[in-house]
Amino acid sequence: MPRVFVTLSLLALLALGAGCAQMGISSPFASDSAPSQSELLGVSLPAGMERSSRHSRPAEGLEVATGYADANSVAQAMFTALQSAGWQLRLQQMRNGKGLFLYERGPQLAMVSVDAQTVQTILYIVAGTRLPDGSTLNLAVPAESSAEDGSSEALPDSTPAPSGGGWGSSGGGLQERSL
Repeated sequence: MPRVFVTLSLLALLALGAGCAQMGISSPFASDSAPSQSELLGVSLPAGMERSSRHSRPAEGLEVATGYADANSVAQAMFTALQSAGWQLRLQQMRNGKGLFLYERGPQLAMVSVDAQTVQTILYIVAGTRLPDGSTLNLAVPAESSAEDGSSEALPDSTPAPSGGGWGSSGGGLQERSL
């Protein structure tokens, strides 16, 4: 009797497993997820870290990954992966759960920042090409706003004019003096 019961139980379990597989339910023990890969650096992200497609902008040279991993382990795993890919560590600063690391490979530079939050760790990756020596700072200038009819007009100055005869003419506060 126990032999028949065990056989029937195994058959029922196999039938249930086959039915779940046909429905698209996978085994909780199967590992079908590949490790996340950095698009900018071409290395695997540390275990427990996943690329945030919402915050990452690879075309602009920025990737963000979040996860539940120790900040020191994330920094060490990134160092090992980048070093094996030919990147050289050029700068490292690590204090109070925050780390900043600068890597170089030929004309490319990569800044890796590790930030330990209360619950999770955030990994920022910024990559780009090294500028030539003597380069100047090139800040983006905001474009002029255009009117609805398509003509460009300068925005009016919204700074309030000083009242009471000029700056420093009131009784209190700061006063301007000639040197």
